[in-house]
Amino acid sequence: MVRTASIATLRSAESGAPPRPATRATRIRLNLRRLRLASGLILFGYVLTHLLNHALGNVSLDAMEDGLDLVTAVWLNPVGLTLLYGALVVHLLLGLQALYAARFFHWRPSETLQLVSGLLIPPLLISHIVGTRVSFVTEGLDKGYAQELYAFWIASPTLGLLQVTVLVVAWIHGCMGLTFWLRLKPGFGRMAPWLLALAVLVPVLSLLGFAQGGRMILTLAQDPAWRAVALQPVHVGLPDQVARLAAIRDGLLGTYAGLVAAVIAARGARTLAEIKRGTIRLSYPDGRVVRVPRGTTVLEASRRNRIPHASVCGGRGRCSTCRIRVTDGSD
Repeated sequence: MVRTASIATLRSAESGAPPRPATRATRIRLNLRRLRLASGLILFGYVLTHLLNHALGNVSLDAMEDGLDLVTAVWLNPVGLTLLYGALVVHLLLGLQALYAARFFHWRPSETLQLVSGLLIPPLLISHIVGTRVSFVTEGLDKGYAQELYAFWIASPTLGLLQVTVLVVAWIHGCMGLTFWLRLKPGFGRMAPWLLALAVLVPVLSLLGFAQGGRMILTLAQDPAWRAVALQPVHVGLPDQVARLAAIRDGLLGTYAGLVAAVIAARGARTLAEIKRGTIRLSYPDGRVVRVPRGTTVLEASRRNRIPHASVCGGRGRCSTCRIRVTDGSD
């Protein structure tokens, strides 16, 4: 079965008709976008404090430890933990929902980068969370920068590479999200050069501080007395504790992989269902006609068939530049 609709794209300023009341589905989508934005801002704040703490390595190892005390006071109190882990779970689930909702992947490079970086963050982050917060809660291990940098630079350089990767990927993902949100705000054009400078400067200083801290640890680790104090079991754990933490990490990684697989399977089931329900035929003012599954938005239909369609915010419902008028077959 094929349903037909004729459409014409509109610039937001050209439509003189009053806006139609938002449907329940539209309100839900808008609320989900607001929730994604709020959770993303909380996580971005956490990543920013982490990067600034790493940047203190350009001063000294003691400065990094003092900065860690401040970060801990901000985020590891009951309110901070609730906000942080609540935002992490919400943002993860909404990211999977966005993966399911997208009907095809012919996106702009910036949108593709944001999706890919978002999917990469959880598996990269899990090892760090298990090695720090989970190890403290479940095993009572008290780790600071000395123990973490020792693990990253001496015991397991692969973990160090993983730490750098997760910070860079998370920062890029957050900056992309902020750009999609702020570029429609008044004054963004004037602030953009300064924001870009900060977006580059913060991770560069953080990586330099991380490297300087590593160099200090390489020097300190040559002293047996320092190693005896810094690498006590209360800090790094006994073999059985390390094994339990590894099992928790593997379980979380497996759970995440299962969630992604479930979303991909659900996408496949939806595609089969849409094929059975038939398609919709869209005709454009220039005479082009396309067929798309029911449930596809007009913006998605235009992008899928390489038909120019203005959309400053990428289809997030924030800018009104992708508005259309249905001229025929509106029933």
